[in-house]
Amino acid sequence: MPAPDFLIIGPPKCGTTALYAVLAQHPQVSMSRIKEPYFFAFDGQPPAFVGPGAEHYRRTAITSWDAYQALFADRGEHLVRGEASPLYLTSYQPERTAANIHRRLPDARLIAILRQPAERAYSQFTYRRQQGFEPLADFRQALAAEERRIAANWPPACRYWRNSLYFTHLTPYFALFPREQIRVYLYDDLVSEPQALLADLCAFLGIEPSLLPVQMERINVTTWTRSRLIDWLLRHSRRLSAWAPAALRQQIGRRLRAWNQVKPPPLDPILRRELTTSYRDEIGHLQALISCDLSHWLNQHEAEAQSV
Repeated sequence: MPAPDFLIIGPPKCGTTALYAVLAQHPQVSMSRIKEPYFFAFDGQPPAFVGPGAEHYRRTAITSWDAYQALFADRGEHLVRGEASPLYLTSYQPERTAANIHRRLPDARLIAILRQPAERAYSQFTYRRQQGFEPLADFRQALAAEERRIAANWPPACRYWRNSLYFTHLTPYFALFPREQIRVYLYDDLVSEPQALLADLCAFLGIEPSLLPVQMERINVTTWTRSRLIDWLLRHSRRLSAWAPAALRQQIGRRLRAWNQVKPPPLDPILRRELTTSYRDEIGHLQALISCDLSHWLNQHEAEAQSV
């Protein structure tokens, strides 16, 4: 029966969507028709999250093994099949998720891309704001609300601080899978040296690197809205379709959307230092786990990373 040969396990806002997109263009790779099926995070049970964004998981999560395998049925001439579910590294129970993957796919190759944890947390916050799922405009307040939201069973995407605990979330995978089946990359390298990273990834997957696109697209770039009201009107423009001809509505919509999208404000340097300090032990343990120098993540004067 069809099943994936590799999984991009996350976490979110580290370039997983860009990696999915570039691999989907490789003629030797078949990526799942649904980018984030989440199957192993829910173990056959439909997600029961509440709160902003919960509907996304109920709508897209695949909870049947047969339905999951059907995502990979059209292999054709492809050498490998894969999917990308960032929730695998940020689920509420990473040990269970890792065990579910190991039970079904013990030979699967696992890929993770990691970003400076404070920057990743803030990027996820701004992305949730962009989607309309984050009701608080202040990142510090959202961090303070995190435990209450977890207790209320909000979706894992609201766990801005916890989702950057990379050592904690990766440890169950290293405990179950041979090290040679796991590849951990840094977001910094994806931004600065994408071709070198992709060449190594192709070697890991056993595919030809020369068949990749020449350039990676920047996908899921987060924007900030000037006006939440205009954003709502643009999202619900079909409900307001009677007031003007379609061509005029589209023209006005394009101009309003361009005006309303701005770059998010930078992460407050003081808060960045506080968050980075809170991750210090995690970063230290992670360095040993993946045999990689991460001292630059602790540099509190490091320039802000770009967004992918």
